[in-house]
Amino acid sequence: MSISTKRLRHSCQPQLPLRRWSGAKVLACELLVPVQAGAWLLLLMLNGIAIENAMLILLQVVVSSLILILLGTLTALHYRERTAAQFIFSTALVIVILFSLALPVNPLNLITRLAVGTAGMEQWLLLGGTIVVIFTLGYLTQKYAERIAKTHNTS
Repeated sequence: MSISTKRLRHSCQPQLPLRRWSGAKVLACELLVPVQAGAWLLLLMLNGIAIENAMLILLQVVVSSLILILLGTLTALHYRERTAAQFIFSTALVIVILFSLALPVNPLNLITRLAVGTAGMEQWLLLGGTIVVIFTLGYLTQKYAERIAKTHNTS
């Protein structure tokens, strides 16, 4: 085994199927979201800023962030080279944010309205739509990871 070709390093690592590897990365990212969002909400409250519906805000942030995480995963699976993947993801992120801000009921506006207690039924419609998008992206991510694993023979 040659260290110069990094074979030794790769042979010592356990081989995870690509689907499990990408799923674990998605899960790790998603687990950080409520911790960070919760910390921000707590800091705002400790500084005397009144926030209503903190749990609904946290739910909306966790669900919305999963879309970005899944888009990043799909981009990383498709563009194996890091620089290309980062450029494509950054560009796609700007497009997704601009598109979502163009909607009459967008996630950023909804979070603000939840915080001041003026959100209505549209919060549940947006949450439902977001969940549909998540299931679609999750399915596409899983199928694409399986396809890549078959073509690259990595399980």
